[in-house]
Amino acid sequence: MATILELAAHAEVSAETVLRVVNGEPVNEEAERRVRDAIAELGPPPYPRAPEVLPALAEHGHELGEALAGGVETAVHDVLRVEVRPVAQQVAELGALFQRLLERLETVGEDVERERRDRLEDVALLTELVTSGWRSVDRRLARLENVVARIEEGRKERRGTGLPRLDDAAGAVPGE
Repeated sequence: MATILELAAHAEVSAETVLRVVNGEPVNEEAERRVRDAIAELGPPPYPRAPEVLPALAEHGHELGEALAGGVETAVHDVLRVEVRPVAQQVAELGALFQRLLERLETVGEDVERERRDRLEDVALLTELVTSGWRSVDRRLARLENVVARIEEGRKERRGTGLPRLDDAAGAVPGE
């Protein structure tokens, strides 16, 4: 009995090629002939022994099938009970959380829209107050301009008549 490495060295091929020939996988004809010659000279490898194992499996296959069927059914039931049911519950909880989140987002959206409208109304009111304040200032300035214009007209008239001017009298210091 020779090892896979001994057969590969004797046939001058790789150990992988020897394993392929032993397992019945496709290789080129020359490599397969050399490996078969090496096996004939040195003896078959201890591994793999697929032809010897197959009859034993065939004899006990039916028993294994029945035993596995019952074991698989129990294993699947246990997996469903232990693994899948909690995951399903968690998925359901996540669904409920997402639904609550969507409802809350809708509420927040409505609140934001309401606040935006309120702020726009506030800006409109402030704009109106500022505008009306400037109108009032503009009217007062117009009145003051009229008063100043009348005062200047009066000064011009006084200059022409020789009467003392108001600013001269107001600006005169007694005793000068």
